[in-house]
Amino acid sequence: MSQWGIEELDLDAYLKRIEVDKPNLRSVAAGHRANIPFENVDPYIGRVPALDLPSLQAKMVQRGRGGYCYEHNTLYAAALERLGIEVTRLAARTRVGGPETVRPRTHMMLLATVDGERFLTDVGFGANLLDPVPLRETTVQHGSWTFRLTREDDIWVLQLLGPEGWSDLYAFAIEHTYPADYLMANHYTATWQGSPFVNRLVAQSRDEDEHLVLSGTELTVKGPEGVRSQRTLTPEQAVETLRDQFGVELTDAELDAVLAKLTSPA
Repeated sequence: MSQWGIEELDLDAYLKRIEVDKPNLRSVAAGHRANIPFENVDPYIGRVPALDLPSLQAKMVQRGRGGYCYEHNTLYAAALERLGIEVTRLAARTRVGGPETVRPRTHMMLLATVDGERFLTDVGFGANLLDPVPLRETTVQHGSWTFRLTREDDIWVLQLLGPEGWSDLYAFAIEHTYPADYLMANHYTATWQGSPFVNRLVAQSRDEDEHLVLSGTELTVKGPEGVRSQRTLTPEQAVETLRDQFGVELTDAELDAVLAKLTSPA
């Protein structure tokens, strides 16, 4: 068995879940993004997400749940490799909010090689790319959104164009990673009391024109021009929004745990 355990993936079930019948890099990225939600319910209610493929399939393929970057991109990478696409798993430092503070490498993303060309591809970032991006200094248009890859010496930086100009999303180097790297980062992200994924309920989705963000009980709709709308939900409305707008299917026990934390004093 490979170090990543890709042999354990039920590829047919995964492709059915993401509604793709003609798989290639672009169609699998789009299908995954559209059908498996970005959400952090497990770390929010005190669980460390499992990263082995049987657990990821049970949660994200069979149960209709989503997850965060380690879960999404571990599953996605296995599918790409099973399809014969070469994958390099990488770790990035998030820069949302500005590059002034050097953060740990806690975001998992991928490079995929097709016909000799490498592409940045990432289905596990809340503000996802809509398509793979060639790994070169380039500006791309994804629907109404404009992304850019640029260089800082040996560091690549993914940026998004907004109403105030370019802002950094994350930065990464081409450095080999191992399963142990993600196990450690996953545990840190899911248990450290300063982690935003421990302290705040988060769900996000992006399509060609809109970026929808649930943060705690705040629901925000953004476009390339900035915030379009924002409203505060009740805890009950927040869990309904998880299901109805983000497609997150929770058990009764999970619903109760989310509600209890949303309603508890800060």
